[in-house]
Amino acid sequence: MDDKKERIIIIAEQLFMQYGFLKTTMEDIAKKVHMGKSSVYYYFKSKDDIFAEVIRRDTQIFQQKLNDAIYAANTPEDKIRAYVITRMTHLQDLSKFYSTLTDEYLDHYLFVEEVRKDFYEYESTVIKNLLEDGIKQNFFDVDDVVTISRMISIAIKGLEFPLFVEAKDYDPIKESNDMLNVIFNGITNN
Repeated sequence: MDDKKERIIIIAEQLFMQYGFLKTTMEDIAKKVHMGKSSVYYYFKSKDDIFAEVIRRDTQIFQQKLNDAIYAANTPEDKIRAYVITRMTHLQDLSKFYSTLTDEYLDHYLFVEEVRKDFYEYESTVIKNLLEDGIKQNFFDVDDVVTISRMISIAIKGLEFPLFVEAKDYDPIKESNDMLNVIFNGITNN
């Protein structure tokens, strides 16, 4: 990636964290990177494009963290737990780190979801592969891997929403473990 483009992304991310997306202007970004506004427009058509690139870049770092967590775990269940806990811990850290963006989360929900579409495909593939590995190792008994992986993905996604609407007394790690216990053990008293 071009050094100037990379610098724009880094500076914009800092400004978004400090002031929020809405209050950060292209003028602010240009000043901070010591470029003319037209030069910033040479690399990015709009502030939305810069924001999308910040999200994509952070998503790549996030995926590497998830892959490392999976690799470090032993059993198929541990791998899924490591994935979910790492995911929720990362998002919890982001929600604190990006407090100004958290305040604007609902305003940008559809935009962020569109940019994160590739991440959700990655997530679906990872969970499907983890389930298939667990079946091969005779660890899981799953008839429809695609449906179960989709259900797990939806459940995980549901856990992230309270982080961004600042739900009081929300412990995403505890709730993630509770959800995983239901997935792995069910709710019946056998």
